[in-house]
Amino acid sequence: MKIQIIFIFIIGAIMSDNVSAQHIDLENWMRDLPEPLRNIPLIYLAIPGSHDSMTYGITRNSSLAPDAEPVLKRLYPLFQGTILRWTITQAIDALQQLLIGIRYLDLRLATKTGADQFFFTHGMYAGEISQPLNQVKEFVEQHPHEVVILDFQHFYGFTPDDHQKLIRYILNLFGPKLVPRQPDLNDVTLNTLHRLQQQVVVVYRHSSVLSTGELWLPQMLPSPWPQQDTIRGLLTFLRNVKRNPNMGFVHQAVLTPTPGFIIFRWISSLRQRCAKPVKNEIYPRLSEFSPGRPVDRDGPTPVNVIIADFIEMDDAVFPKSVIQLNMKLLGNLNPITNNYG
Repeated sequence: MKIQIIFIFIIGAIMSDNVSAQHIDLENWMRDLPEPLRNIPLIYLAIPGSHDSMTYGITRNSSLAPDAEPVLKRLYPLFQGTILRWTITQAIDALQQLLIGIRYLDLRLATKTGADQFFFTHGMYAGEISQPLNQVKEFVEQHPHEVVILDFQHFYGFTPDDHQKLIRYILNLFGPKLVPRQPDLNDVTLNTLHRLQQQVVVVYRHSSVLSTGELWLPQMLPSPWPQQDTIRGLLTFLRNVKRNPNMGFVHQAVLTPTPGFIIFRWISSLRQRCAKPVKNEIYPRLSEFSPGRPVDRDGPTPVNVIIADFIEMDDAVFPKSVIQLNMKLLGNLNPITNNYG
C-alpha cells in the first residue's frame, strides 16, 4: 500500500507540474518545490542564473574599466554604440532578475581611480556595487525560503587591502544570512538552510577567501568557460563537460563572440547574435539535461547552476525551463532518499 501511495504521489506531481510548467511562481519557486526536493542538496538541484549579471548598469556614460581589452580601448572613442551593444548581457536589474527566478548572480568587480567604492564591470564600468547587493539583501529578507548564490568571479585593480575591505562589506551586509563554508555540501539543503535562516551563498574566487569561513572556495562551485561562438560547439561542451560529484557546478549556456565574430556582425548586437540563437536552439534542448548527483563517469553530467544572457526573454522562458528540470528528480525519489538521507 505504501509503495502504491508513493507511486501515485510521484505520477501526480509530475503530471501536475507538466500542466503548470508555465505558471510557476518564479518569485518563490524554491519555497514551492515538492518537499522531497527541498531535502536534496543544493548542489544537485537545477538553479537558473544570469551571466555577467550586472551589465544592465552599463550606459553611454560608462567609461572603460580595467578589464577592457586593448582593442576595446582603441576602438571605444569611435564606436561607442557598437561596443555597448556587444558588452551588455542583461537588460533587467538584480531585483527583477530575482523576481523572475534567477538564484545565481555572476559578479565581476573593479576599482576606479579616485573612488573609494567598488564597481561592477564587463569591459566598461557598470554601477557601484551597493545598490544591487542591497536589493539581494532585501529580497532574501522578504522571501525567507529562497536562497541566492553570489559568485564573485573576477577582481580588477584590486589590492590585498581592497579584498579585505570588500570581504568586510559582504560580512557586514549579509551577516547571519550567509551560508558558511561547509566540509560536506551534501548537508546543504533548502530545508536545512531555512531552518538555520541562512539564505546567501557567497563564492569568492580569490585567495583572500581563506581569511574567513563565511565564504565558499572557488572549487566548491567550478564554472568552466565554454569559449564557443557556435551553437554546435556550445552544445557539445555542455553535454561533455564533467564535474566533481561532491561539489556544485555551473553550466554556462552562453556564446562568446570573438573579435572576428563581431566584425562580420558589426551593426548587430550580442542579444541578437548570441543570446537569441541560444534561446532558440539551446533552451529547447535543456529538457535533455537532468539535475541530481553524478553517478556515471561516462554518462552526461547532471546540471546544477545554468547561466544565460538576457534571461528575461520570451516571458522568462529560461528560468522556467531550468526550474522545471527539478521535477525529473521526483521520478527517482527512492534513490534520492537513499543517497541524501
